[in-house]
Amino acid sequence: LEEGDTETAMKLAEKAYALKPKHEDTQNVLLGLQADAGDWAAARRTLGAKLKHGSLPRDVHRRRDAVLALGEVADLVSDSASIETREAVIAANRQSPDLVPAAVMASDAYVKQGKPKYATRVIRKAWEAAPHPDLAGAFARIAPDESPADRVKRFAVLTNMHRDHPETHMLKAELLIAAEDFPAARKALGDLTETDPTARALTIMAAIERGSGADDAIVKGWLARALTAPRDPQWVCDNCQSAHGLWKPVCDKCGGFDTLSWRKPSGDSVTLPAGAEMLPLIVGQIEPPAEPEAEEATEAEPVEDTPAAAEETPEAEVIEAEEVQPAKAPAADYVADTSSDEPPSEDLKKEAS
Repeated sequence: LEEGDTETAMKLAEKAYALKPKHEDTQNVLLGLQADAGDWAAARRTLGAKLKHGSLPRDVHRRRDAVLALGEVADLVSDSASIETREAVIAANRQSPDLVPAAVMASDAYVKQGKPKYATRVIRKAWEAAPHPDLAGAFARIAPDESPADRVKRFAVLTNMHRDHPETHMLKAELLIAAEDFPAARKALGDLTETDPTARALTIMAAIERGSGADDAIVKGWLARALTAPRDPQWVCDNCQSAHGLWKPVCDKCGGFDTLSWRKPSGDSVTLPAGAEMLPLIVGQIEPPAEPEAEEATEAEPVEDTPAAAEETPEAEVIEAEEVQPAKAPAADYVADTSSDEPPSEDLKKEAS
């Protein structure tokens, strides 16, 4: 293993396991190699042996078997997935209802089977265990064509649980933004921008300000804070602390099996969350600052009595143009708009000369 020869290591582990099937360290090494190689069926057999020989608690076995089952069918889940594949996903969810990826896949499988009530039940149970944005996404797919107002009402079964959870606050605010009820969205977000100012929370606040008709400088200030804010929760490996965009049974970096948990990553690097896809839409709607009118910029233009005065005019023009500001800078905790730092246009210089 230290030399990276996993193929030889697998053969040796299989031989050692055949000689001593009850040896826990051998079981763990073999299970890790099988999971890392994507041999999910073999890994499930090894996991079953660990349960049989008493080296694994039943509840842990149930969850990890569900993880391996998801790994086995994850690549097969699609719009054209077979009934057997969907049933396998649903079975994995039954083994571990609080496993978010299993709940999401099971909900989508029920939707494909035309059973929205079953899908709703799966998501509600998983959300009750712990709110998660992927669960909200799956819940939205149960009724993709509903109006924003109807969606707010239907999502109440989720937002009425864990009312103080940050994910609940942000989800409700996003739903109300889509329904264009910006005062209610601001109320739903609460003081999250102060108590837990993550990139997603600050981006949502920018959307609320934009929808409420705030000045562009205020909106840009929130977006600037979002770019340097702490990261929102992600799938983070408990062994090597590496963050993953998507859940996987095995860590991409260290090969740890079932080591990804949903939490805030350590470190100072910034990655915008899934909810921040609103950011380019908000930026695209911001109008550029109005250009100062030529009359205002040339008020202090001196009389062209002498050539010397005419030569000084461009310099006066530059100073006057710099003094004209399209908008006040935002508060100290924002980043000021730099658009007013542009030099005067060539047309103004020519006019002055």
